[in-house]
Parts: sequence; structure tokens; C-alpha cells
Amino acid sequence: MSIFKRIFAKPEDVSKVVDGAVKGLDKIFFTKEEKAEANQKLSDWYLKYLAATDGQNLARRFIAMIIVMLWAVLVVTGVAIRWFNEKISDFIFSVLTDIVMTPFSIVIGFYFLTHAVRAYQKKG
Repeated sequence: MSIFKRIFAKPEDVSKVVDGAVKGLDKIFFTKEEKAEANQKLSDWYLKYLAATDGQNLARRFIAMIIVMLWAVLVVTGVAIRWFNEKISDFIFSVLTDIVMTPFSIVIGFYFLTHAVRAYQKKG
């Protein structure tokens, strides 16, 4: 019987569904006040995140420096050895692209991409 009750719903049930749909549609579109409130909440969360992870800054910078130095050393070594031995140079560049490039890209993105996105958003 419950299937028939669901199929043949009461008018009150239909109004509840319509009210829920209208509320859902209302939340899709931000007013300026809602956007400002959401941005404020995001800013508050970001400040709390920065405060909570403050002790990790030194470790993050140290890891970033190691990865960037490894990337730079491999590039310079691969180019310098290219004149003497092309096979070793190819191996160095394969290690660079297969192993080092992903962490290097993450580090560069972490430190520079957020600033670029913020600057782009302010202009737009």
C-alpha cells in the first residue's frame, strides 16, 4: 500500500516538494549579500587554516627548496652532460620528467598559482 500512497500523494505533499525545489533553485543563484557572506566565511576559514598550519611553514619551505634545487641540478646536469654523453643526458631528463616534475609542479602551483588566481580575480 505504501507504493500507492507515494504515487497518489496528497496536495500537501506536492506543496512540500515544490517548496523544496524552489528553495534549491534559490540557493543556486547568489545575491551580492550572499556572495559577500560566503566570501567572509571563506576568508575566516582561510585565516583559521593559516593559524593552524603555522608550524608547518618551515617544513613546507624546506621541502620546496629541496625539490626546486633537485629540479635545477638535474636540468643543468642534463644540459652539461649532453655534450659528452647523450644516453646519460636522456636518462637524466627521463628521471626529471617521470619523477621530479610532478612534485615540482605541485610546489610551484602551491606557492605561485594561488597568488596568480587572486590577482586575476581582482582584475575581473
